[in-house]
Amino acid sequence: MSRIPRPLPSLTGPGRRARWRRGVLRRVLSAALAATAAVLALAVVRPPPPPTVVVLVAARDLPAGRVLAPGDLREARVRVDAAQPGALASAPEAVGRRVGAGLVRGEAVTGTRLVPRGHVDGLPAGRVALHVVAADPASVDLLAPGVAARVYPATGGPPLARGAVVLSTDPAPQASGPLGGADRDVRGAVLSLTAAEADAVLGGHGAVEGPVTVSLVAAPG
Repeated sequence: MSRIPRPLPSLTGPGRRARWRRGVLRRVLSAALAATAAVLALAVVRPPPPPTVVVLVAARDLPAGRVLAPGDLREARVRVDAAQPGALASAPEAVGRRVGAGLVRGEAVTGTRLVPRGHVDGLPAGRVALHVVAADPASVDLLAPGVAARVYPATGGPPLARGAVVLSTDPAPQASGPLGGADRDVRGAVLSLTAAEADAVLGGHGAVEGPVTVSLVAAPG
């Protein structure tokens, strides 16, 4: 009867060299299994990446009064917990709208930084529309479209603009919460200003970024 040949005789044979090779192979396999186990353990322990959301940001510095074109905007993906509240998510929401408060390159575009559609139609030459946030939201109730208003720094001081005209006011917030309270922290108006008045308001409202917060007072009749 013929002897069945051993597979891989260099490893399975009875000699000393075969035993040494088997020992080396076992050590190599053990190390490979340990490395695989470590990688799998890290994959289980490592937390998943945080969720992200797409927001619209300025593709370049955008001054107040500029009518937004597609090339002024780009989409960016940011972490959900880092997204600016009210950030717009797509170009159609912003293209054609006028910048109410200047934006720097890479800054998120929010609804409060843009003038609502339609309020700039028919503005006289040399005037711009600017959305401002009232330091005292209740003061907005004393304003109405067409009313003249004066604009003061939120911290007090001489007026920044005397000849502002109210184009529209932000609606009163809806009551919410178990006690019927309302969030009155953000409310303002769209004003028609000369370019010089708009520059004065933007330069004198006291903040480098964020909404333009000022005090609004109806001008004497």
